[in-house]
Amino acid sequence: MTVMSSQNVENQPAEAEATYTEGQPEQVEGQYAEVPAEGEVYAEGQPAEGDPATYAEEQPVEGEVAYEDPNADPNAVSAELSAEEILVEEVPAEEADAPVPEEPPPEEKKKHFTLNFPAGLLEKTTTSPDITIEDEDLRLFDEIIQDAVNTNCADLHLKEGAPIHFRISRGLRDRNFPIPTRRWMEKVIRSMIPPHQIADLEKDREADFSFQNPKYGRFRVSAFSATGKWALAMRYIKSNIPNAQQLGISPLCLTLAEAERGLVLLAGITGSGKSTTMGAMVQHLNVSYRKHIITIEDPVEFIFPDEQCVIEQREVGIDTMSFQRALKSALREDPDVVLVGEMRDQISIQAAVRAADTGTMVLSTVHTTAASTVPGRLLDFYPMEERESVRKSIADVLRGAIAQRMCPKIGGGMVPAQEIMIGTPLVRQKIFDGELNKLHACIEVSKDDGMVTFNQCMYDLVEKGVITKEVAFEKCSNKQQLAMWFQGIKLSSGII
Repeated sequence: MTVMSSQNVENQPAEAEATYTEGQPEQVEGQYAEVPAEGEVYAEGQPAEGDPATYAEEQPVEGEVAYEDPNADPNAVSAELSAEEILVEEVPAEEADAPVPEEPPPEEKKKHFTLNFPAGLLEKTTTSPDITIEDEDLRLFDEIIQDAVNTNCADLHLKEGAPIHFRISRGLRDRNFPIPTRRWMEKVIRSMIPPHQIADLEKDREADFSFQNPKYGRFRVSAFSATGKWALAMRYIKSNIPNAQQLGISPLCLTLAEAERGLVLLAGITGSGKSTTMGAMVQHLNVSYRKHIITIEDPVEFIFPDEQCVIEQREVGIDTMSFQRALKSALREDPDVVLVGEMRDQISIQAAVRAADTGTMVLSTVHTTAASTVPGRLLDFYPMEERESVRKSIADVLRGAIAQRMCPKIGGGMVPAQEIMIGTPLVRQKIFDGELNKLHACIEVSKDDGMVTFNQCMYDLVEKGVITKEVAFEKCSNKQQLAMWFQGIKLSSGII
């Protein structure tokens, strides 16, 4: 084999230019090269012994002219290396003839848990008709509600020409009832809707209201038209308000509710349990403190009987015409706590912030996916020229933000995973300065203050055997970080 001399090296480094090769470098005349072991000669692509600046060049194909370095010395003589001087790793014959193992087939994607009850699988019902109800259509509707309560259903979905669906443990299930007709749907809707909303339903083709069944309890109802057909979505509201331990929420939620003044917001998508958590917080105050509480809801969900507190619940459309007017009136009604069902526009946000600033404790909800994004979500309702002053007002009154994501438990049922941000001086300063992108990092480094991220909550739920890793990866905020934690690798969040 013929090897080019040091003068014919490809890509010869310029004088005093640093060149890095694999291994521990030793500096030689401004260059870096690996120091070979005693008696060792480098194979192709490595410097020859005794000449750190010399590199072996790839062997040219027969008949091909080797590349000549234009800077090479024409008087240089090429060096010959014998076969004994070149280290070549030979492959044993048995290994060379061994068959290459086939790659295992890719694992099939795991079926989503909601497909455990596919469409068309009509589940049997265990109901008994109420013979005291004379109307046959309303008797069937009573059976449907009875079945929903018996199965611990969260939501009912009814529409013309389709099976009746229940949402149980986050999954939809078809129930074995007769297919609703248009005449049946119209009769059922008229049996529930308040009289003053019938004209609005006929005009707007949609209406939201609450329905109280004397036997089974309360439902939050949304009646609407879809492709010219009537449909109903009904959320079952349990009469017994669960406490924090039953729900599996953090005790810190109750601590935030106990604040004398300020703004506490619950965040999450529709169906994430915001109303239930807020109900548990109000009920905690109801049994532990003597306070005056006013709720403004659309519609009223949980009914709170007066225990230690005096509670008035106002429903938009029945007791008041709007959130804005009710909030304005509430400030003149000597409240200690005001619960606002939802922050849905600029006016309601402004009224809630003003109420919190005057010494009232305000609880409300907002639609966003994380606690750290709550301040930014509130600012989205305002034009750019107003956001700075609003942001500073929010920094003054925010006591905490709680975001929730519902996760299916291993043994059945659901558990809320929570991300909690507390209005510590650090968090409030970041909001005041407009550094909203650093709020998530503030939560990560404030575990001693009780704050927790979604990833940390998911990790804890898996370690306690409450949810599976698959569910944790599906619901978490940072899959790569969570995977590292499960491998025992935890990195510092750094400086805020």
